[in-house]
Amino acid sequence: MISAARTLAIFALTLLILQALIFASWIAGLALMLPSWASSTALIVGCRDVPAARPRAASFGHVICGATGIAAFYLAGPAAHPWALWLAAPAVAVGVTLMWALRCYHPPAAANAAIPLFTAATMPVYAGTVILGASLLLLAAHALDRADGMSRT
Repeated sequence: MISAARTLAIFALTLLILQALIFASWIAGLALMLPSWASSTALIVGCRDVPAARPRAASFGHVICGATGIAAFYLAGPAAHPWALWLAAPAVAVGVTLMWALRCYHPPAAANAAIPLFTAATMPVYAGTVILGASLLLLAAHALDRADGMSRT
């Protein structure tokens, strides 16, 4: 049986983490909400025993895939948007492979490799958003671990 208290806690933590990510990016002048943050938060809060929900995997996975997407964007040049569909798939494949090879596999972060090819944000803004989000997800995951007495890295 699912307890009402646990359900409410999952709702509250998910809302709190996502609102903190949005607020922090707004304060930093980035104002960009990455869809990958929503699925990362769901993993960190609701599936805490899954290796992909570990703080290290969540934070480094986002940074690795964000950097991969930015590299693909710059590799394609400023007129990349007509080719975005063709460049997104290889960028995601490279990001997933790097996460796996570096032992920080976090599936929601794979979207960060494709997002730069479809966004109107400048790459410095996108990079700042990814780094800020990865840092806040790392802090949130560690705070949850501390509250539960868990030790995941």
